Amino acid sequence: MGSCLSTSTPPNEPNAPIKVEEEGVKVFTVDELKKATKDFGNKMEIGESLIGYIDPKTLSPAKEGVGMAVTVKRIYLTNKQSLQDWLVDQEFLRLNPHPSLVKLFGYGTDLGMLFIVSEYFPNGSLDRHICRESRPKSLPWETRLKISIGAAQCLAFLHSTKKVGLYGTYLTASKIMLGLEFNAKVSYLGLNILPPHDEEMHFFQAARPLTDLYEMAETDFFSHVTEPKQFHYAPPEYILSGMSHMAGDVYSFGVILLEMLTGFGKTRIIKAKRGIRNDKENIVEMIDPDLESNSYPLEAGRQMCKLIRKCLKEDPEKRPSMQQVLDKLNAIAQI
Repeated sequence: MGSCLSTSTPPNEPNAPIKVEEEGVKVFTVDELKKATKDFGNKMEIGESLIGYIDPKTLSPAKEGVGMAVTVKRIYLTNKQSLQDWLVDQEFLRLNPHPSLVKLFGYGTDLGMLFIVSEYFPNGSLDRHICRESRPKSLPWETRLKISIGAAQCLAFLHSTKKVGLYGTYLTASKIMLGLEFNAKVSYLGLNILPPHDEEMHFFQAARPLTDLYEMAETDFFSHVTEPKQFHYAPPEYILSGMSHMAGDVYSFGVILLEMLTGFGKTRIIKAKRGIRNDKENIVEMIDPDLESNSYPLEAGRQMCKLIRKCLKEDPEKRPSMQQVLDKLNAIAQI
């Protein structure tokens, strides 16, 4: 039996025991996953993540307090090919590792579902730490910049190696994970098995101009689309065609930078984006007051505002590359 992540056909017996090799990517049986997560926490919804525990050396199930904490997520496979596509993509990532990329420990399949076992992050995802009204505490300027640079490093690396947009939909703050010291890592797990873009949206695209589509995207019109609460991250070209490329990742990252700089939630971010697009809003005037009270380099703030405006350009060709975004963030950190 094989053990490492392979681009060959999926195993015929997904629940068969598997030997762990040096690469450290394991095919888990369902029984192993149940043991690691206390029988899936007695309740595991599709798309939900649970905490499990495994032995860091053998990757076998372990008890809480003894083993290493991991995240276990369950996702529907859209078809047989989707697993194969996912394996190919993960093999590429295994051969092209990056320190700011969420680590995959293993996976398992059962009855048309994929279980992904990956790193656990005690501080959760970035979206939990952004909005003024709901965040546990306000992060200082240095931490926000550290998170931005860490995520940009990974995105720039993946763009340089894959030469394509990274997500089947678009980048969101929930895909940026934070460790104990707020070191950021990008979650790039399961992107090729996301549901296809909803065909209903295309019906309206053909009949409406871009300005109307913007307005619809900035309401609950697309409530039927996957992750409707995060649709404000979607670049214009995704709204138009259901497709997003590298420039789309830059746009979504620009939205994330805007959230981190302002502390705005979804509703205010939507209004801010509209104002920026129409040249009616000054980003400097939106900066999170908690940052001002804790002081930060004013010139750094102004440069961040300029970078965000460039990332949010409607025309994808006018946006900077992720490498250019990273270079600018590093320059801002020196101010």
